[in-house]
Amino acid sequence: MNLMNYLGFSRRGEDSKADNPSPKGMNLLNDNEPRQEGERRIYNLVILDESGSMSPIREQALAGVNRVLETIRSSQNENPDDNQMFCLVTFDECGTRPDVRAVVDCTPVGKVHDLTADEYCPNGATPLYDAIGVSVTALEKLVREGDNVLVTVITDGYENSSVIYNASSIKEMVDSLSAKGWVFTYIGANQESDKEAGVLGIHATMDFLVTGDGADIMWDKMRSGARQYYKKVRAQRYSGTAVDFEDDFFGEKSSLSRVTPGVIEDLADNQVFVFGSNADGNHALGYSSRLAMSKFGAVMGQAEGLQGKSYAIPVGGVSRSEAFVAVERFIRFADAHPELTFFVTEVGCGGAGYSEAEMAKMFAYANSLPNVYLPASFWRFLGYKFGR
Repeated sequence: MNLMNYLGFSRRGEDSKADNPSPKGMNLLNDNEPRQEGERRIYNLVILDESGSMSPIREQALAGVNRVLETIRSSQNENPDDNQMFCLVTFDECGTRPDVRAVVDCTPVGKVHDLTADEYCPNGATPLYDAIGVSVTALEKLVREGDNVLVTVITDGYENSSVIYNASSIKEMVDSLSAKGWVFTYIGANQESDKEAGVLGIHATMDFLVTGDGADIMWDKMRSGARQYYKKVRAQRYSGTAVDFEDDFFGEKSSLSRVTPGVIEDLADNQVFVFGSNADGNHALGYSSRLAMSKFGAVMGQAEGLQGKSYAIPVGGVSRSEAFVAVERFIRFADAHPELTFFVTEVGCGGAGYSEAEMAKMFAYANSLPNVYLPASFWRFLGYKFGR
């Protein structure tokens, strides 16, 4: 067997095994934008499993990548100095296409199109170690001093077909680059991610379920953690203070302390009671909305937004998609107001008719926000240990 042809390194999904013979994959990724003098970049490398077992969540994978792109674009628009670059590498081994493919070269996020169905077609085995080794080696050639790098590995299965890299060589690579400030995260299904990632030297981990809801929650938790990472990058750049970027990346530890109290009688000046409203802003219909109106300043007829020490989220009398968008507006508001602490009640689980699982899924994007508290039931459905 010709090892170079077997590995089949390529760019943009083209079948170019003979054109890119490097066993280290050094040409797999390229910068699609000239670097300005003094420019510092944030490189986002997503290494996404495209093996056959990902087929059941193909649609969620497509939507998830695009929502991650939306989050990075939003961060770039809010902070032009971020210089956000996005790279997407997928991998499988099925003999009909290159095993490790750069679907998106390192490109300014504003110039990256949404992932389409033609660009992600799960099939074949799982050369996980080669995918990490090849893509990280390629990216290392592009990174300059002052840049920040976030590498996210997403897989639903175990390594089973790599031929160049093994766990030991990947760990050596990860350890070396982590010492330079690179951040590696590992998101896995059908495995104990902390153990599998630990063998590779990766400490920021998250498990997910290979179901539609499980994948949706995973992507939202991922982009929540990434958004907090960008904030830390800016804090370090502007203050020069050392930051632990990996600490509680996916909010596992902080979730234990960010649980909405079961009974809320009083609020401090910086605390906000978050409740479910309806399209008419009629706060007389539910216990939490009546409490918000009687004690925390909610205004009858005002369906959404900050009202005194309360925040209304319209989930009743609106469509599911409208409710979801309203929750996302709340999360963006909370993110923009770190001086406030938000106690989210079991929004939507009363008269609006949603289950706790349905509402927890809507709030997944808030999982890493340090100023957002969620009910214990929501945390459980998001896969955290509280209350198990």
